[in-house]
Amino acid sequence: MSKKPLPPEKKEECQRLKAIFNAKKNELGLTQEKLAHALEMNQSSVSHYLNGINPLNAAVAASFAKILGVDVSAFSDRLAEEMTKIAQAIGPQTVKEDNVITVDFTRKPDSEGYVTIPRLDVSASMGRGIAAPDGHIDVIRDITVHLDWLARRGVHYSKLENLSIITGDGDSMEGTFSDGASLLIDRGITEIKTDAIYVFTLDGDLFIKRLQRITGKSLSMISDNPIYRPIDLHGEQLERMHVHARVLLAWDVKKL
Repeated sequence: MSKKPLPPEKKEECQRLKAIFNAKKNELGLTQEKLAHALEMNQSSVSHYLNGINPLNAAVAASFAKILGVDVSAFSDRLAEEMTKIAQAIGPQTVKEDNVITVDFTRKPDSEGYVTIPRLDVSASMGRGIAAPDGHIDVIRDITVHLDWLARRGVHYSKLENLSIITGDGDSMEGTFSDGASLLIDRGITEIKTDAIYVFTLDGDLFIKRLQRITGKSLSMISDNPIYRPIDLHGEQLERMHVHARVLLAWDVKKL
């Protein structure tokens, strides 16, 4: 299934952003690879944003704007307005001379070692895939845990602020975790450097599957439920894949 094209206004935002990148890349010494590194995402994801395959959201737009040295309004009035509303809703913020509003979304442990992890209003399919959320994602509630609780379960993560909780949908990962399981994910891991369970989109659908490297540059998409056969991904299929996170833990509690 091919991914649904973006609405014209969102595609135009991506085109404006790409034009800014092309105009400033020599001055800033940027390549698409260096830009991806600065954004802490893979190069394929950057390409999808610049070429209007994936829609920009407020967080991504803010990161691009900071690196390129422009205001978000230079390529998206819609997102600039959304960011202003978010900042006003959160409360006191810092407004710099360049009209960029800075809001602190980091989640640091308190003095006793407790940290809050957001539970996102996202379900990812452990079956045939469900449509990926478009843009804005709500936080349902925060869950508070102690750092020692994570450490005792051998959970290793990139940064605390990259941790979130989502819901697994379907039975294809049965045996590892069940339909409706709450899953701790690390959104800072967006590249497949080791065989593990990942959250990813493929052709516009959102999946949770075990990804295993096979010969060459191919991947095997594995369901832990043996009634489902593995699916091998090659070439153009890999170009259409976007890894969003690695699954670290099922909340029942099982380290992955």
